[in-house]
This record gives sequence, C-alpha cells and structure tokens, in this order.
Amino acid sequence: MLFQQASTRLSTIALSVLALFAGKQASAQQQAQQTPQQVEINAKSQPNRDRQDDVGMRSIYGREDIEKYGDTNLSEVLKRLPGISVTESKGKGAEIRMRGLGNGYTQILLNGQTTPVGFTIDSIAPDLIEKIEVMRVASADVSAQSIAGTINIILKKKSSNQATEIKANTSLQAGRLSGNLSWSLGDQLGDHPEISYVLAGTFESNVNQLNTLATESQSERASMRDAWETTADRQLQQGQQNRRDAASLSPRLNWKINAQDSLSWQGNLTLARQEQTKQEKENTYVGDSTDFPDNHSIWTAHVFTSRNDLSWERRLADSARLSMNLGWNSLDRSTKFHFWGKDNAGTSKIHRYVTGDADENEYRFNGKYLAPYSESHVLSLGWEASRALRHENRIEQEFNLLPDSAHYYQASLQKQAIYLQDEWTINSAWSAYLGLRMERISSNSKEAGNFDFQNNASMLSPILQSVWKIDAQRQWRMALNRSFKLPTVGNLVPRLFRIDNNNTPLNSDFQGNPNLRAERAWGMELAYEHYLTESSVISANTYWRRIDDVMLEQTTQIGSTWVSSLANNGRARILGLEIEAKLNLQQLAARMPALELRANFNRNWSRVEQVPGPDNHLAQQAGLLVSAGADYQINPALRVGADYSYQAANNIRESAYLTGHNSPRRHLDIYLAWKQNKQSQLRFSVSNVLQQDKLDSGIYTNAVSRWTDINQQQSARTWRLVWEVKL
Repeated sequence: MLFQQASTRLSTIALSVLALFAGKQASAQQQAQQTPQQVEINAKSQPNRDRQDDVGMRSIYGREDIEKYGDTNLSEVLKRLPGISVTESKGKGAEIRMRGLGNGYTQILLNGQTTPVGFTIDSIAPDLIEKIEVMRVASADVSAQSIAGTINIILKKKSSNQATEIKANTSLQAGRLSGNLSWSLGDQLGDHPEISYVLAGTFESNVNQLNTLATESQSERASMRDAWETTADRQLQQGQQNRRDAASLSPRLNWKINAQDSLSWQGNLTLARQEQTKQEKENTYVGDSTDFPDNHSIWTAHVFTSRNDLSWERRLADSARLSMNLGWNSLDRSTKFHFWGKDNAGTSKIHRYVTGDADENEYRFNGKYLAPYSESHVLSLGWEASRALRHENRIEQEFNLLPDSAHYYQASLQKQAIYLQDEWTINSAWSAYLGLRMERISSNSKEAGNFDFQNNASMLSPILQSVWKIDAQRQWRMALNRSFKLPTVGNLVPRLFRIDNNNTPLNSDFQGNPNLRAERAWGMELAYEHYLTESSVISANTYWRRIDDVMLEQTTQIGSTWVSSLANNGRARILGLEIEAKLNLQQLAARMPALELRANFNRNWSRVEQVPGPDNHLAQQAGLLVSAGADYQINPALRVGADYSYQAANNIRESAYLTGHNSPRRHLDIYLAWKQNKQSQLRFSVSNVLQQDKLDSGIYTNAVSRWTDINQQQSARTWRLVWEVKL
C-alpha cells in the first residue's frame, strides 16, 4: 500500500514537472520577443585553483568530468577519478574503493551527510549530481569513518539564471538495450526574485547480462605425508540477468529572506524496481554433485526512498555565519525471492520462497557556527545528532521440506557528534587546519529475545592539516588524523544467513557477531604539488595507516556445515604512494595541440599481523592501479578522448587456510563529442573496449582437505549514444 502511494505521488510530481516545463518554455518565448538580446556570461570553474587554495587534501570534479562519457551509473563515473577503483561484490553491486580499500574503509557521503543503511552508489543518477569531492583526509565537520578516504557527492544546487537542460541516451550491451532520460530546469519563482528553484529528474531502464564459468574441485589425503586425491570435480555454468527501472526527482528551493537570512530545501525522491534472475547448470566429472545441480532463482525488489534537507543560514557581524540543518530520510522496500532446485534427473527437489519488507526512518539535526575571530583564524564549531529506526521482516518457506521460518526485528542507530575546527593562516606561505571531533554511535537490534544486541562506539578524532607554499606554483602538504571503521548492523546481528546451494568453506553460510568492535586507525599524509597552469598539475602523495582491532573473516565447520563470521583480530599497517599528473599542452605552449593528458599511479601495501605471510594484506586490496587518459579538441565542434586503466594481479592470504588470486584487469573507454551548436551536443562512447574477462580463484586448505574454486566472468562492451540540449 505504501509503495502504491509512493508511486502515485511520484507520478503526480512528474506530471507537474512537465506542466511547469511547458509553462516555462512559453514564458521564455514571450520574454525573448519582448526583451532585447543579452550577452550570456558563464563563470568557468577553476578546480585546480580551488584545490591549491584549500588547506585540506581535497580534489573537486565538476560537471565536465561527470558528463564526459555520458555514463548512466555513478560507479562508471567514479572509476575514472584518480585513485578510485570499482569492484563488483558477490551479488552486492558496485563497491567503491580508495587506496585499494572498500568494504567500509571508504566513506561515501551525500551532500556531506552519511548515507543510510542499504544505500547503493548507483541509486543516484549522474545527471542529478553537481560535483564530486574526493578527500584523502576529511575535516572535522564530517564523520571520521574514513580510514581510506571520503567521497562526497553533491546534488545540483544552482537555481538562478540556469538554462533548461535535457539529456537522452541509449546504450547497447551484449544485445540488450538500456535507456535514460533526464532534465534540469531552474528559475526564480514568478515575480519574486528572492525565491528561486531548481528541479532535476531522471527516468532510466538498465539491463545487463553476466555469464560465469565456475570450476570447483575437492581433494583429500589421509595425512600430511600422503599425496592429494581428487574426490570432487565439477563445472558450473552460471547466467545472471539484471534489470533496474527507476525514476528520480531532485527539487531544490532557495529563499533569500533578507540580507542576513536565507532558507533552502533540498529533496531527492527515487522509485525503483529491481530484478535479478539467475540460472545454474552443473556438470559433475568426479564425485557427487551439489544438492541442486540444476537450479534457478528470481529476486525482485520495489524500493521507494525519500531524502530531505531543510537548511537555514544567518550572516552575522564581522563575516560570521550560523547555519542549521534539519533532515529526514525514509525507505520503503519490498522484496520477493524464489529458488527452485532440481537433481541430475531433472526432478524438482526444493522450492524456497522468501519475502521481506523493510522500512526505515532517519531524522538529523546539524548546526555550525563559523567566525573569523581574527585576521589569521577562522574558527567554526558544530554539532550533529541523528536517529534511525528500522523495522524488517523476513518469511521463508521451503515447500515439502521444512516448516515456515519467520523473523521480525527492529534495529536502531543513534549518532551524536560535536566538533571544533580552526583554519589558521600563520603567514603568507604557511597555513594550517586544526580539528577535533568527538563522535558516539550506538546501535541495537531486537527480535523477540533471540537476536538482541547493543553495540556502542566512541571516538575522539584529532585532525591536523598543513600546507606550505614554496612559491606561487609549488607547495607541500602534511596531515595527521584519527579515523575508524564501524561494523555494519548486518554484521552484528547474530542470525544465520544460509546460502541456497553448495555449502563449502569457499561458499559458506554467514553469521553476525554482536561482540564486534570498531577498527581504529592513526594516519599520516605527506604530499608535494606543482601547479604548472590553471589546469595542469603534478603531485605525489605518500600515506601511512596503523589499524587496531582489524575485523577478519573466520570460517569454521559446524557438523557438516561451513559458517563464516567476522572477529576482531590484531593490527594491520597500510602504506601507499600516489602520483598524479594532468597536463594541458596548449596552456603550456601556445603552439602545442589542444591536447589534455592525465596519468595516475597508485601503489598500495598492507600487512595483517595475525595472518601468516606471504601475501597477508587486507582482503581484496588493489596493490597496483595505473591509469592514463587523453582528450583532444579536433576543432570547436569535435572532441575525442580515451581512458585506460590497469589493475595488477593480486595474491592474498586471508587466513592460515584461505588464499586467493585475482587476475590483472585492463579497461579502455573512448568517446567522441560533436557540438552541433551552442544548445545541443551528441556524444558517442564505447566502454570496456578490450572486453577482458574477469578471472578469480580461491583455495581453502587444512591438514587433510583442500577446496579450489576458479571463476571466469565474461565481459561485454557497452555502446552508448547521448543527446544533450540546453534551452
């Protein structure tokens, strides 16, 4: 019922948008006939200048970087940014990584606020984003849950004198068509220049296919002296089809009440339907087959999310400012899952049906006071408080086998934080940032006394950042900070999550651990930057982290079932080197071609003390990541470009028994942009030109048994055509 109401509400808003758009175009045509021609002046952003002048380690990427390839998924945009890589987790979508680390080490923010539980990066359409901030060390006014770094996604805010933009694109991948339509319009409200608005929205339908060939084997031996004897060998053909249909709206309203006060509201509504269909067929060569060698499943979800931020700002005497923000989020999700399993003879053995519903509401109240209390100090202090309450139910039925299993639970998450920070201009060449943040997070869950837990974590995070300008082009940066990583609620709830088929130590059930503690880290940064022109820079950065209470996965056998869970286990150290170069040849020398070059080199090391070597680094860390790209302006109307990335092969030992290997990955994207006139442009792009398959393997070995998995996932090119128009 709630989902139907949300659908009706979103449809009504969409119709209102179309009416508003039509009215605005008619008004614009009348004004064009009645008013003389005006000269349009656009202020070009200067990301290099903003980066150079910022006392913190922050890089900003605007609409030009976001729009370059016409991407419809935010993960595709992020993977081209320096130092960021994207991996596909098992059935969990894209995982964003900085310094080779994801899985909670990289913090994702939306408009400076932590994202809610269940948030996926691709639920935000790139066309709704104004800019992306990448911070190696976050300031005290955002959460310190950022051991690897922070990515802040800023939604569109500009709302006055903004041209209406419409973008339509279609893409083809492995014979499957996807499409996207987005728009953005903004203006003042009628005869009230003090009130302005922006309304951005998108409709999308994305489809893709994943095909995987998996080889599994098991060997046994009577003792350490005996040779291994193969007891099981099988091959699995796996096919997965994914579809996502979604509509999103991001309205913003600004009201300049008077010279001192302003009020703004930023909203985001998303209505989505997702479907995932899997088929698996097994060929057994040695030993017994799995329980269900022929199986398929269908998972569907209807999701409605709403995010709102109401902000008030007052300008005080002596350039001081006081701002407050009241925010509220809501989530309504309904899922259904069917699993059918057959034996080798084609006889149906199981039909598992799982339904799940979840609703979550979060409320936030933040405030900040900023005052330049002297010529050399800008002091700000603030507070944050939030509470999220989540209700979830899960009903599982196994027809003809087991009685129904029903679970109903609620979980709550409360956060409080206070912070103090000072931007200190020591002299004309030396600036510093001092910050102190106190953060407390409490989480608990209840399920009729069966899965109760309560987990509290507090962290005092000092932050020191400093920049020393050698001259107008060269500067050094240094930073010292304290950060942490919290366990998710799903990893804390001590419920057993079963897999559907083929339980092994490499494909085990999972159970949460309510005794998990937060990982805590000390970090240091040292960077050198050389700004050659407005858009040319060469920089080198080295970093170090020491992490205590690292959460490692432990796998045990309970009877005939393998179960994994997380546990705190000792200390880890991380070290890395990052080199970035961006060159605009024509700015360096007028006779050079209109060619822009960029290159990035990222080398990451880590060592987990409680895991025997070699290769005892943090799970799935990308050790070496290299990327290069170029953009060439052929003439005022034509522009071409390409991006290439390489991620080296990775060997890893996750425990005394578990090792893994990831093959090297190479990725190439190209694009051609044709600017037809000042108002319209066509973009043609090809992603994943090399079409390299993904190859991963895992080995679990104890004294008498060994399991081996090798997975080869096919990849496909994506052909995309994008048409953009400004009215």
